[in-house]
Amino acid sequence: MCGRFNMTADPLTRLFMAMVGQPFPDQDRLNVAPTEFVPVIAADSGRRRVAEMRWWLVPHWARELSSRYAMFNARAEGLTRSRAFKMPFARQRALVPVSGFYEWLNENGRKVPHYVVADGEDGLLLAGLWDRWSGGREPLESFTLVTTEAHPQLQWLHHRQPVMLDAKGAERWLAADAAEAELLDLCAPGLPLPLAVAAVDTKVNNARFKEAACLQPTGPVRHIEADGAGT
Repeated sequence: MCGRFNMTADPLTRLFMAMVGQPFPDQDRLNVAPTEFVPVIAADSGRRRVAEMRWWLVPHWARELSSRYAMFNARAEGLTRSRAFKMPFARQRALVPVSGFYEWLNENGRKVPHYVVADGEDGLLLAGLWDRWSGGREPLESFTLVTTEAHPQLQWLHHRQPVMLDAKGAERWLAADAAEAELLDLCAPGLPLPLAVAAVDTKVNNARFKEAACLQPTGPVRHIEADGAGT
């Protein structure tokens, strides 16, 4: 799963420039948690646009806003069957550029957050889906992050991982002509980029903590090689 992430202008400006020809559109967002609003790159009627969306997908057919179901992640294995995700998977995919994301390990009875970043790269491009809900006074656009089984090199950290894409995979994820089989292949467990993982301050456990310590390792950095998947 993926329940927190960071977005910082350095390095995300370079990713936004490469994908949509504009810099990261806002201030740094640290320790982002579900239901917060962040800028994402959405495929919309064959075009790309940057939009501020809520991280917790609200299907267009929902009667009301609800947190009854955990809609901030979408399991890749069910994208073609889920009522909530089937249509967005077919027509409304998104990229969520992040500086890094968090997973937690239980160490001596303490939940210790570990920060996962691209090792020597300009951030990570995570696969997402988006939808537009019109049941309120104003339309609400929201998104979910697609997750898959963890790659063997990440299973020590968690049994699930967000779908990470390299530049070529990201282009295909947003492409209007991408076939379903091709998209599902992109969702297979893979490490298209090298990663670096390190423990960070346990203050990160509190989603209201949004200081620079969110980014700073408190222990040794573990380096993980790419496997070439996701291209």
